[in-house]
Amino acid sequence: MTTESTVGSSSGWDQATYRCGRCGAAYTVTTEEAYLQAVGVHADAHAVWDRLNPIERDGFVSILRTILSAPELGFEFLALADRQHHTGSDTQSPPAVPGTNTPQPVPSPSNTTARATE
Repeated sequence: MTTESTVGSSSGWDQATYRCGRCGAAYTVTTEEAYLQAVGVHADAHAVWDRLNPIERDGFVSILRTILSAPELGFEFLALADRQHHTGSDTQSPPAVPGTNTPQPVPSPSNTTARATE
């Protein structure tokens, strides 16, 4: 990990670059708070990565790509999980019936995520 700073602001620097010695990632930020957050989040990501085996990594990455491509899906999924937890419902969902209770694409060009029909 190295830090490069450029002097110029009243606080002594106007930007800092964090470079990870493990993977080579580099982040340039303009505040100390952003720098500390970038370092902490990156270290946490390495910690999670290190705990997973290759199969778990692939599955986790796939799930994250799906959720992060549509933040509203992530929020709705968490809301669903909370509702299931509060109702004590730990039963399985009914079997999937294509076109009946399976996710269907929404025709909006700005939303490429499949959504379940109500």
